[in-house]
Amino acid sequence: MKKTISFVQVNFQQGPRELNAYYLPYTAGIILAYALEQNPNWNLGEIIWRRDSIEETAQRLQHSDIVGFSTYVWNHQYNYTLAARIKELNPNCTIIIGGPEVAITDPQLFVKNPWASAAVKSEGEIVFSNILKNNGTNLLNISGLIVNDNQQAVDTGDAGRISDLDQIPSPYLTGIFDSLLNNNPDVTWNATLETNRGCPYQCTFCDWGSLTYNKIKHFNLSRVLDELDWIGQHCGFVTITDANFGMFVDRDNEVVSKLIEVQRRWGKLTSFSMTWAKNQKNEVVDIVRRLINESPTASQGLTVSVQSMDEKVLDIIRRRNLDQHKIKEIFALCDRYNIPVHTEIILGLPGETEPSWKENFWQLFRAGNHTGISILYAQLLENAEMNLSQRKFYKLETVPMYDYMSGSYSNGEVEESINVVVSTRDISKDKMLELMTWNTFIQTFHINGLTNYISRFLHTQGIDYSSFYLRLWEFLNQEPWWKQQFDEIQQLYQEWTTHGRVRASVGSIEVPGWNLHNYLTLKLHADQLIDQTFLLIKTFVEKFNFIQSKQLVDFQRSTVVDYNSLLQLPKQQTFDWDFWGYLVQQTDLNKCVRYDFDTDEDKTMSPKMFLENFYFGRKRNFGKAKINLIN
Repeated sequence: MKKTISFVQVNFQQGPRELNAYYLPYTAGIILAYALEQNPNWNLGEIIWRRDSIEETAQRLQHSDIVGFSTYVWNHQYNYTLAARIKELNPNCTIIIGGPEVAITDPQLFVKNPWASAAVKSEGEIVFSNILKNNGTNLLNISGLIVNDNQQAVDTGDAGRISDLDQIPSPYLTGIFDSLLNNNPDVTWNATLETNRGCPYQCTFCDWGSLTYNKIKHFNLSRVLDELDWIGQHCGFVTITDANFGMFVDRDNEVVSKLIEVQRRWGKLTSFSMTWAKNQKNEVVDIVRRLINESPTASQGLTVSVQSMDEKVLDIIRRRNLDQHKIKEIFALCDRYNIPVHTEIILGLPGETEPSWKENFWQLFRAGNHTGISILYAQLLENAEMNLSQRKFYKLETVPMYDYMSGSYSNGEVEESINVVVSTRDISKDKMLELMTWNTFIQTFHINGLTNYISRFLHTQGIDYSSFYLRLWEFLNQEPWWKQQFDEIQQLYQEWTTHGRVRASVGSIEVPGWNLHNYLTLKLHADQLIDQTFLLIKTFVEKFNFIQSKQLVDFQRSTVVDYNSLLQLPKQQTFDWDFWGYLVQQTDLNKCVRYDFDTDEDKTMSPKMFLENFYFGRKRNFGKAKINLIN
């Protein structure tokens, strides 16, 4: 009689709730595709992909001989609770855990989790196949495991990396997911696409680029293209999980050509995302430009990763950014071609100080990134070097955050959390709260586009961004309504960093902790306060006493898309000065121009989706009009 293996890889619901979008469980699929090909004497039981009831799911899985769990921060507690219950129902079931969140360096791993039979240390395909080949027994003889030997953690040695990725069958092309799709026609699926595996970098905050994985290995290109065709027929989203997409320009251009082709052919794949190469060339901008110009639903621009602009911080986290000249060149190209550019910076990294944190923004603004900056908060991932060896020295104090992850509203009966840094050796907790509040101010006015062109213009007149925003901060804090808003934001951050969750809502949507920096923007839009805010901005700008001030504020207002103006776009407006050409194309300021302001967004979207897109659409510069010169 054949034995049965089942697999658990659950995730949160993704994106705006009305989409009912979930990730296909790719890790489970690719491990099972290889293991079952090598061991046809085994049956596939179930693949659990959604956070369904623990008891009901355990009842369904209890008759499996082996249950594997892919474990990361978004399913850690769910997996462990479910696994323990399965073991109660069937003590003979072999439970195998794997993934980045398993504490494989902890000698107490199986004292804390006695229900687990073994933990996989790295890549799972060959290790799982060998477990099936041994019928789930004699685990101590299988390399690549930490085995539970009477609650002692026994390391069986390294399995080594998979030398030839093409020996692993595709879960898409071999039908692993067919029944999943057929049984859930109401779900919008997000597929994961690996074109290569590995990362040459070793950033200490990340559990991706460990030494085990720093050599990049490729999947056969024809297989990748066939997978894209399958995804285009069946899925609404695709996430390309290469650590550095665009690093291999010719190959990645072929992937992009296929992506555009399947979007056009099947008309189903509406969104895509990828992690762009860290060490970028102009050719990467060309790839993004192709996507913007040729994809029917280009959903993001270029991500230029920096995490911090401070050299001391970068040395500590073993990170090397593009030099300042190259960053400026990349940003200028994106600005010229209307390519959304996106940069992530992380508050709470070791070595970061209050001045260096604010300087990150000034440097990015001076370099030319004005609207595509995401503010993140440092996390301590289980097997990342920052957690294992830097935490104590840099006094990284953390709080488990229960609403930090996108989609965590779909937690269900078991809550997940992630350890977020709330103070460091160089930034006290009180100072961290002040910086979080200040982040909301910068997000609202510069990044979300209320004063970005104004400050850019004044920068050309000798007023640095740091001076402009210091004066604006002081001006707003003298206004009772705005002072009250900033005080309220700081109280919300106080609640978040104390209890790991926050109760905040704007209009019809909840605002979790990871999105609090957008809170004021959402409030201004939901309460229709944009025009009122611009009256205040006009008063502030007039203090600088230059002749273009009134029209510059009018120009800035026209670049802001609010919900009520969606159906009125496109619109045209004439100005006595070519602000856009002067700032973006370095043309003459002193000429009369007419601009067209428009958006590629769905102009019939609901008010709720409009607000949610300030987060979900951030990589495509949501809320800001596209500008074209008419004459």
